[in-house]
Amino acid sequence: MKKFIFRQKFFIAVILLLLVATAQVSEAKTTKAGNIASLFARVNPSLGAKRAKDYAAVVVKAGEKFKQDPYAIAAIIVHESTVNHKAVSKGGDYGLMQIRWKVHAAAIKKRFPKVKKANDLFDVRTNVLYGTEIFSDCMSRSGNNLRSGILRYSAVIKSSQQSMN
Repeated sequence: MKKFIFRQKFFIAVILLLLVATAQVSEAKTTKAGNIASLFARVNPSLGAKRAKDYAAVVVKAGEKFKQDPYAIAAIIVHESTVNHKAVSKGGDYGLMQIRWKVHAAAIKKRFPKVKKANDLFDVRTNVLYGTEIFSDCMSRSGNNLRSGILRYSAVIKSSQQSMN
């Protein structure tokens, strides 16, 4: 009987630890998304709280998918487009993460079959997922050094701009 009670208490303790750990992970995600949404709303006040939260959720999910810091992704978005999902540069970079359609069109169409034209990059989810994939590759090529990865991401954009001019 004592073994049963011990096992039962141990089981309950394990369950409580799992619940606390799950709550902390969930809280951390919520905090990251909340911080990013707050940043987005400050940078682009016309965005509105709901859209800022939606964009932040996409950023956090993309960060998880590609194992990248969502704050770094958010920083790229702020720098590249000032959180304007309809941003288009003179060189033909589209959306939040300013993806160069002429350079990446074939790869994007392969990854996202519903994407047929450059304006489809205005879709926030598609843009952030593909931009984060590019950023993930830049980070990998930079030995996961954040500064070098961001500079490489910027260079990918700039080198494609120079090649188009």
